[in-house]
Amino acid sequence: MQKLVICYIFFSIGMIFLCSCTLFKPLPLESFGNADSIQGIEKFGLSGFNGDYEIISADSNFCTLDYAFIYADLLNSKKQPTKNVYVNLEAIDDQHIKTKFFVNNRIVQEKIVQGQLIDNYFNFHSSQLKFRFLINVYEQQTNRLALSKNGDLYLDTNRGGIAFFIIMPIPLSGSSFDTYNLKFKRKK
Repeated sequence: MQKLVICYIFFSIGMIFLCSCTLFKPLPLESFGNADSIQGIEKFGLSGFNGDYEIISADSNFCTLDYAFIYADLLNSKKQPTKNVYVNLEAIDDQHIKTKFFVNNRIVQEKIVQGQLIDNYFNFHSSQLKFRFLINVYEQQTNRLALSKNGDLYLDTNRGGIAFFIIMPIPLSGSSFDTYNLKFKRKK
């Protein structure tokens, strides 16, 4: 019986990686599409990102900063007004940015994001594994931040995920999508 369990575990792990190995690697982003409209931040480091930003993009309400940083949708609740929801970014050093999420001018969540500065963009990757009854969901995203010439925030993101049964390691679905040049206004 014990050999059967061990064989099942190895079979499960093997099936997961064989069926969906591309979704377990960091998702790639396309080359820069807005390089001429961003600030050169390499000369002053990540401190240029310091400030408060709207959570909803000026271009689309599909991708929000709260989901890009913490996999949470702070605007999902009907009780919370959207006008008092924002994120504060604060550079800690050349590889870390502290994010604080505010709802009604109160901090509801904080997170320190680790990444690297490449060609005037701050790149970071995150992933999470969720257990939902008999289904596991593995999500990941690769993000790239830049500052526009007027101080607003640009976000390029590529997210993906895969769902599979706990009992049978056969993927139920797997997909990824990317969004580029989302602009988030700096709060005055």
